[in-house]
Formats: sequence, C-alpha cells, structure tokens
Amino acid sequence: MTDVLEGFRTIFAGDYPRLLLSGLGITLAVSLCALGVSVVVGTLLGVVRVFRVPVLGVLGNIYVEVVRGIPLIVLLSVVYYGLPALGLTLDGFPAAVVALGLYSAAYTSEIVRGGLNSVPLGQLEAARSLGLSRGLSLRFVVLPQAWRVALPALGNEFISLILGSSLASAVTLQELFAQGKYITGVTYRQFEVYAVLAVVYFLLTFILTRLIRLLERRVSRGQVLASRRVI
Repeated sequence: MTDVLEGFRTIFAGDYPRLLLSGLGITLAVSLCALGVSVVVGTLLGVVRVFRVPVLGVLGNIYVEVVRGIPLIVLLSVVYYGLPALGLTLDGFPAAVVALGLYSAAYTSEIVRGGLNSVPLGQLEAARSLGLSRGLSLRFVVLPQAWRVALPALGNEFISLILGSSLASAVTLQELFAQGKYITGVTYRQFEVYAVLAVVYFLLTFILTRLIRLLERRVSRGQVLASRRVI
C-alpha cells in the first residue's frame, strides 16, 4: 500500500500533472471539432436518407453501412497512414478530427433519421402551405423538432467521441491517454497512471452527462411553456 501511495505522489509531482492537463485539453479539442464534423455530415446524411434524395440517399445508406462496419482504429489508420499514398498528408490532430468525425457521422445520421421520422408529416405540409420552400420548411420547422427529440442520443454520442478519442494516440496525437502512456514509460507506474486516467475520464463523462441532462430539461421546459402559450 505504501508503494502505491508513493506511486501516486510520483505522478502528481514535477511536470506530470501539466502533461495530463495538456492531454486533457487536446482530448476536449479534438472531440469538440469531431462533434462539429459529425453533426454537419450526420445531419446531411439523415436528411437525404429520410427524404430519399435521388442518388444521394443511396450513397448515404452505403456510407452508413460501410463506416459502421469498420473499427475506429482502422479508419484512423486509413486517414493518417493511408491517405499519404494518395498525395494527401494530414497531421495527427486534423487526421483524428476527420476520422472521429466521419466515424461518428454514421451514428449521428441514424439519430437524426430517428428524430426526423418522429416529426409528423403534417408539420412539413403546414409549413409548405404557409409559403415556405421545402428547404426553409426543413430548416426552420422540421429540424428543430427533430433535434429536440435527438438531443439525448446526441449527448451520448458526444461522450462516445470523448472515449473514442483515446485511440487517437495511434496517430501520434498527444491526447490524455497518450500522455498517460508516456508517463507510464518514464515512471513504470502502470496501475497508478491508468487509475488516474480512469478517474479523469469518469469525471469528464459524469460532468458532461449532467450538463446534457440539464440541457434536456431546459429544452423540455421551453417546449411545455410554448405549448401552454398556444393553448
């Protein structure tokens, strides 16, 4: 027990806490950027699949099926190590953002598709009858309602992105897990380092889960108030 306590004191001494904080910052940055890619691409995929846009709807279905059948670590390797063979070389950060974002977009597409299918068709027809184009009706009437339904699942997808970012060490990105591996190689304190990483990841996801639930309650409360005003 004394040796374990000494190990924890070693980890929290010197530059090691700074390295962990630096890794945590990179983890959050790459996860947020990947979330942006995931939301944009996933929403477009969800729309073209739900509304069966010619050609694009079929391509969207193929994309989702293919990406969901590939492990994330393989997609990361393809983007970072494979694209240079095609003349496109990406550094670790953009490669991780692209791979994580495109991988998550396949799942976000399913979430958006479920949200869109939950919106009654009459909402789109009513918006069209008021003179809105199909695109404006989708943007201002249908999608906001779909996002409200999809919010809990999207929050879970963001948490999955954060956890998945630990694989970005495979493309030389010095995120939290990579910094932990470095500290382990220097101190030979595997148990203590990985225990600290587990606690940090848990606290991060726990805080995000509570924030997402708070956002869900605020959105639900706003929906209830709006319905009362209509009544």
